[in-house]
Amino acid sequence: MVKKRPPKKPACDLIAPAIKRVSSGIPGLDPLIEGGFVKNSSILIRGDTGAAKTIFSLQYLYHGAMNMGEPGIYISFAESKEATYNHGSKFGWDLCDLTDKKMFEVIRFDPHEVVKIMDEGGGLIRDTVESIGAKRVVIDSLTAYEMFFENRYKANQSVLSLFEMLKKWEVTSIVTAELPVSLTRESSDRLGFLTEGIINLYHVRRRMSRVRALEIIKMRDTDHDQGVNLFTIGKSGLKVVRGLRNVDGS
Repeated sequence: MVKKRPPKKPACDLIAPAIKRVSSGIPGLDPLIEGGFVKNSSILIRGDTGAAKTIFSLQYLYHGAMNMGEPGIYISFAESKEATYNHGSKFGWDLCDLTDKKMFEVIRFDPHEVVKIMDEGGGLIRDTVESIGAKRVVIDSLTAYEMFFENRYKANQSVLSLFEMLKKWEVTSIVTAELPVSLTRESSDRLGFLTEGIINLYHVRRRMSRVRALEIIKMRDTDHDQGVNLFTIGKSGLKVVRGLRNVDGS
């Protein structure tokens, strides 16, 4: 009696590992992105001056450290360490205490130090990621980072290397960009092609006042919300309000 060999399963039948997600720490946002950012991805937060990019970023890190046990690093190319800690204290975020517990760290770079970051394979950033076991990283902002290179080509190459390093370090990162965004036309920039997600933050005039709104432009491997949702800034930070529309002044 000849034994029949079991048929080989095609590659497409292999079970893919479940996508792991990281909570954003922004109330109301995670339900819009299937529970959070894809683990080890990089998310671009775009918006004009005053759009709340820094608050969003610090809230992401604070939530990770306080509620998820995930150490985080805030990398600034503009604000001082003192300004960062003071900014967090306005929302009741004791970032100094988290620093003492090795759950949070601020790295501030001066203009002349930027090129050295890549030359040293990440240098101080890499060392800090390893020393505190960082799982979350924020870079605020890439717009400031790019300004310190002598030409566009070198800036592009350095940004690409930076994203490759973030992947290698297995951190879930947020990068901000100072970029005017509009509800009526799509913004186009190369940074969007390098990141797995894009979120626009709007601060638009509505009649005689201004409102804040958030739109998820792109979120890879995620069935994300397609609308424009308002968000508020309260004593505890940002909070997304689902289902509200007509923020364009109509």
